Amino acid sequence: MEEQSAPYDATVLDMTRLKALAHPIRIALLESLTRYGAQTACGVADRLGESSGSTSYHLRQLAKHGFVREVEGRGTARERWWERVPEAIQTTMAASPATRDATRMLAKTVTGGQSRAVNSFIDHSDALPDGWADTSILMGATLHLTLEEAQAVSRQASEHLEQLLAPYRGRDSAGGTRPVELYLNYFPLIEPGDQP
Repeated sequence: MEEQSAPYDATVLDMTRLKALAHPIRIALLESLTRYGAQTACGVADRLGESSGSTSYHLRQLAKHGFVREVEGRGTARERWWERVPEAIQTTMAASPATRDATRMLAKTVTGGQSRAVNSFIDHSDALPDGWADTSILMGATLHLTLEEAQAVSRQASEHLEQLLAPYRGRDSAGGTRPVELYLNYFPLIEPGDQP
């Protein structure tokens, strides 16, 4: 993995990469590598309840499009280790109809996984070791903003979060650590008059 101080620039997906990622198994693979670090196709298959043939194929497709890479110096010709390429991924709805459709599918799959993770935390937080549940923040806010204000808040939130998270990017799991996820959902609400 890259050094902790390495930049973790966000990449807005082009249509080719968006289509390559927009598959439930590939999203699950990327999430698993993000959460738990480098894994083999067999190891991640066990974690996801998929066949190793399927995960191996989808890992190769993710690698072809630059989402994952083989871990250098680890594994054998028969047992390849994979890790996520350290880049933040962004999509945009302000594009062609085909891009918006692929983005919708990707976003729904990702947010569905996030929702399951939050619900699992809510249901099972008492099983965590002492102190871990106390680190959580489940927070939201509703604001009334102009377009310019909304753009400024979005930009500043992204900059502040990246500054906060940068020292921890690219670390493999180590003693005393556990996967921790941060969600910031910031979007304009769709009002009844906005719908066709």
